[in-house]
Amino acid sequence: MPLYDARSSERDACGIGFVADSSGRASRPVVEAALDALCRVKHRGAVAADERTGDGAGLLLPIPPDVAPAGRGVAMAFLDPAAVAAGRAAIEDGCAAEGLAVEGWREVPVDPAALGEQARATAPAIWQAVLGPARARDPERAAYRARRRAQRLASERGLTLSIASCSFRTVTYKALCAADQLAHFYPDLDDPACEAWFALFHQRYSTNTAPAWERAQPFRLLAHNGEINTIRGNLAAMQARAAAA
Repeated sequence: MPLYDARSSERDACGIGFVADSSGRASRPVVEAALDALCRVKHRGAVAADERTGDGAGLLLPIPPDVAPAGRGVAMAFLDPAAVAAGRAAIEDGCAAEGLAVEGWREVPVDPAALGEQARATAPAIWQAVLGPARARDPERAAYRARRRAQRLASERGLTLSIASCSFRTVTYKALCAADQLAHFYPDLDDPACEAWFALFHQRYSTNTAPAWERAQPFRLLAHNGEINTIRGNLAAMQARAAAA
């Protein structure tokens, strides 16, 4: 028997990584290194028949100063293009309930040409809510509760709403695209002024659930490298069902 058995040693999973400056100094090279590394794990995800729609990819990084001034928070929201005003109202109401004020809205610049046909057909309207300074002792807790309230309100009002991140520290840029298209889709990430002292990147490997905008990663605090041993698991499941066939 060979030392390596592909069936028992399979390790199919997402492609993830982390880049940081150990001294905590924000710089453009950190963002560029994360984007370059993300491109190098493109093979960990699949591409649809349109050759452009991927399983999903993204970056989680500190809020860039060009997006919101220091002390402000940002909610990265995926809204229903047909109900943007209603979706924004749900977020504003959720924030107000937690003592957070939405100081303004920013429509995130995007380039749909970077997406495949399937991704464009399901693309949300992407907006950032800039949150004023939190009066709460724990701003992150307030932001978490505001997000949960907003999503519950949206559900009660029959709205489609996904909040990719809501924080006073970080923001998540993700899309239903291949890894090497993320910076093309979000000009914010391609802007030389976009600097960070760390970046968490993720190329999703979608197996047990269909690719979708809200399922792209990183999530709000982490990147989940799950669905390990998928091929072996599927093989075992089929073998277990063979007797009933």
